[in-house]
Amino acid sequence: MRFAHLSDSHLGSRQFGLLERETDFYDVFARNIDKIIEKDVDFVIHSGDLFDNNRPSTEALLAFQKALLRLNEAKIPIYAVAGNHDSILRKGALPPQVLFKDIGLKLISDNHPMYTEGPVLICGVRYVPSSQSRALKSAYDQLSKMADKYLKSILVSHQGIDKWMHEDTHEIELSQMPKNFDYYAMGHVHNYVEEDFGKGKLVYPGSMEIWRTSESNENFREFGKGFVVVDLSYDKPQVERVKIDLPREFVRAVIDYNKFEEGLRDVKEKIQSMDNKPMLDLTIAGGDFDSADVYETIKESIGDNVLNLRPSFKPDKVLEEERIIDENKILDPRTLLQKRVREKYGKEEVNKLSIDLLDNLSVGRIDDAKFISDRFYSQHYFDEVKSNELNNDKLEESDSLDDYLDKNLDDSIEDSKNEKSKQISFDDF
Repeated sequence: MRFAHLSDSHLGSRQFGLLERETDFYDVFARNIDKIIEKDVDFVIHSGDLFDNNRPSTEALLAFQKALLRLNEAKIPIYAVAGNHDSILRKGALPPQVLFKDIGLKLISDNHPMYTEGPVLICGVRYVPSSQSRALKSAYDQLSKMADKYLKSILVSHQGIDKWMHEDTHEIELSQMPKNFDYYAMGHVHNYVEEDFGKGKLVYPGSMEIWRTSESNENFREFGKGFVVVDLSYDKPQVERVKIDLPREFVRAVIDYNKFEEGLRDVKEKIQSMDNKPMLDLTIAGGDFDSADVYETIKESIGDNVLNLRPSFKPDKVLEEERIIDENKILDPRTLLQKRVREKYGKEEVNKLSIDLLDNLSVGRIDDAKFISDRFYSQHYFDEVKSNELNNDKLEESDSLDDYLDKNLDDSIEDSKNEKSKQISFDDF
């Protein structure tokens, strides 16, 4: 049995406010779907951040609908879980993926955490913020108990694991992951990761497009963007990386000001040879120059040849200042916040809460931030009885990660093992 695993398509992302970049994301998503159909897989897994926003635009919804209908026509089912971008944390709120359940999307959610595809268990958990890592660990453990009942098992999850995330930005540690799944279909990390883990393979297929300019890195140059095809017919899954050509290149160049004219000419020749206008990160370093004058020269020379120009200027004086700043280890806002919270509270759970609030408030998700803080307060600062009395309604959905699995998982789903694409609902028990 073979399936395709992709993630982090971020449909609707309008990078730098550019309509062309939004179109690029739709284009590359369609290219991935074309290739998946060409590979003639048995099913598809999308492990989160299908959309860039939990209220996607009509264009983003239409782009996915077209892809879903094409998969339907090819008789290829698709399973998906909500990521942090397309999740809504408020009680009773549903991710935008739910709009497509009636036309074939099999949504892995709190209510339907498990499906079967022939003898294969496909199960997972929606995105859980780091301040609720205890609930995430409990959900993993409960799903792990089910994995032993199946010939093959797949865990689908959109979470950052400490090994591949910056310090204090992960939601779970690698050591806390269950070890009895055959395949771990992960999302959230935008670089490509493939690693032996437990008895199987753990894979982040990475984002489908360059969502941040920093993603045009060494990992991208080696593995590109795309998806993986996984063959479960072996003792350990065989993973094939499938690269997809991007519609637009990201160019990063450094020009020594002492050879400015020559360097600028070389950059211009390179970008003029490209089919589509690229995104250009250009650094002018060394020498003594006026940044405004240099910028005007660059803009006049190559401004019409690029979609987006992001210049940075580092004359000798600035380079010296940067060296001093680096030596003094000035902290970025996220790291500074973590440092101050640790100093004041000395509690890891409070530190994780601060990051969850920062991530949501920085993109205007006020209600989600309030939900996270209310739940955290009820968990850590109310006694259990009072918490249940005052917050029963508010905690109903979020607690389900712990409660619904504990209450409902039993051996009765054995009867559905041999039913293709069987949806396992707790309503069935």
